[in-house]
Amino acid sequence: MRQRKDRRFKAWNKALIRAKMGGRNPLDPDVTEGFTCDLSLGGARIHSAERFEVGAILRLQIELVRSQEVVNLEGLVKWVKRNESKNGFEMGVEFLHSNTQTVLSLMKDLHGG
Repeated sequence: MRQRKDRRFKAWNKALIRAKMGGRNPLDPDVTEGFTCDLSLGGARIHSAERFEVGAILRLQIELVRSQEVVNLEGLVKWVKRNESKNGFEMGVEFLHSNTQTVLSLMKDLHGG
């Protein structure tokens, strides 16, 4: 089993999710609410009522509870599974960092710096 390169933290943060490319029925609402279950510098496990396809690129707006910052970033859906107990879906999203400030905000939130 391959080990993760970034440490994961349990983190329940609100998230707004939009499909940038692929991933959903075009008749679905534009924005979906969700939340992170865990978070790292490299990605997150996100719970959502809507299902997004593996390979979809998402635009995410995450409200970081600890640092009280909002980060906007893009991510690639790596896996999706149904979560019957929460009546929705969980997905693994790898962040596609294009902004240094976003990385710094995540570091501050995760490591308390």
